[in-house]
Amino acid sequence: QRSNTRNTSKDWKTIEGVNILDRQLRSELPCPGKTNLDWYLFHKVMSDYKDRPMLEVGVGRGGSALTMAHNTSKLDVIDSWHQTWDKDSVMDMLPANFIDAKSSEAEISQEYKFIHLDANKSYQDTLNDLIKYSEYCTGVICVDDYLQSMWPEVTRAVDTFVSTTNWKRILIGNHQVFLSCSRTPAVREIA
Repeated sequence: QRSNTRNTSKDWKTIEGVNILDRQLRSELPCPGKTNLDWYLFHKVMSDYKDRPMLEVGVGRGGSALTMAHNTSKLDVIDSWHQTWDKDSVMDMLPANFIDAKSSEAEISQEYKFIHLDANKSYQDTLNDLIKYSEYCTGVICVDDYLQSMWPEVTRAVDTFVSTTNWKRILIGNHQVFLSCSRTPAVREIA
């Protein structure tokens, strides 16, 4: 497992002087692979934890992580980079601490207020990620691909996790679910 950082000297809320979210909306930077509703909910719930430590597990092209970087300068991202994503291009644009490892092998030691899980699609691997990373979360876990027909095992794993722990579904989007042990201010405002 290797950890490295790039772009840390830049303003975390802007890249080349322009707001990250504005550049995503203009298609100048990768957008999260989310519906408009999911992107809104993702940003809104995450805003409760502005400038607090956040973690993304499964980075892909970096769209969701960029939205996270808009909210915090304390962003760690975990990916094994064994898919078709080009890690160097993501590192060039994303101000984050990169941890090169599979989600099951990554080592972290700090607590995070917001964690986005988007790495595994199998039942057991998703459940293992939820169990592992919930130990480091003191706020909200957002699980991507919940209720996504292409990956029904993600939904099954989340449902098992919720039924066997004190974590609860606090908000469900089109293809993502937010889990917490308590309702957050943003969720109270939305719901």
